[in-house]
Amino acid sequence: MTDYTDNPEAAVVAGLAQQAVHPEELETGVVYVEADGSGGSRIVDTDRYAANPRHIEASRVVGDAESFVRYVTKHVIAGHTEVYADVPSSSVVAMIDSHDAAVGGWQKHRAQLELRHTKSWEAWTKVDGKLLEQTDFAEFIEQQSLDVRSPETAVLIEIAQSFQAKTSVDFEGGERLDSGQVRLEYKETVTAKAGQKGHIDIPTELELLLRPYIGGPVYVVVARFRYRLRGSQLGLGIVLQRPQEILDAAFADIVTEIRDGKTVVKGDEKTVVHEGIPSSVPIFSGRP
Repeated sequence: MTDYTDNPEAAVVAGLAQQAVHPEELETGVVYVEADGSGGSRIVDTDRYAANPRHIEASRVVGDAESFVRYVTKHVIAGHTEVYADVPSSSVVAMIDSHDAAVGGWQKHRAQLELRHTKSWEAWTKVDGKLLEQTDFAEFIEQQSLDVRSPETAVLIEIAQSFQAKTSVDFEGGERLDSGQVRLEYKETVTAKAGQKGHIDIPTELELLLRPYIGGPVYVVVARFRYRLRGSQLGLGIVLQRPQEILDAAFADIVTEIRDGKTVVKGDEKTVVHEGIPSSVPIFSGRP
């Protein structure tokens, strides 16, 4: 045995030489145990060097029911894959590798349907219950007129233009007509003339055709007109009728589409847009 008492540098070199690792082929995807250099041991997992991992770890997000169904169908594992639909959060999540009756799953592979509101839905819900100035309200009605089923677009544009043209008048009150409309009375003063009076008739409600979620179905939504007189100034707005119920119905219809698929009917022709998820995949109410 060599004595390195008088040569500590040589002792260090010799120690390093003893620790040198000779090249050795390892089987990828296998778990090894090795000394940790301090009297203990540690686990070495070579899974990341294998051609394929032992199990899938993935969290995918898709934007519509069709993409969700296609992803789940592609990766479904018989007896393990399950779907959770949560109404309060409008969330649909698929656990691809969940547990079955006898064998546990890693639960590290999931797909989530992230529902996004359409621009039209966001526009109407943004002004819901708010009172706007005449010009702001008129501009909003013009911009969103294509969302309105009743009254006709031409009538709606005419009403909007009337409000834009009467920004300098004094509104004096309103009354409900037998036709169901509301008549807003105003008075305007023209230079060198006595005050002139007039009125604007507006419907009490609008029927909107709105798609709450991108890729989802369209619904009829009723919006009631509101007006408030603040002295002689007029505030205008709309109030959507039961928007949360519309959202709940839209979510339920999307879950039904995931389960049963989607078919478009035009006249006597039926076109299958996509099938539903495999019938073996259960859908639970709640979150995973």
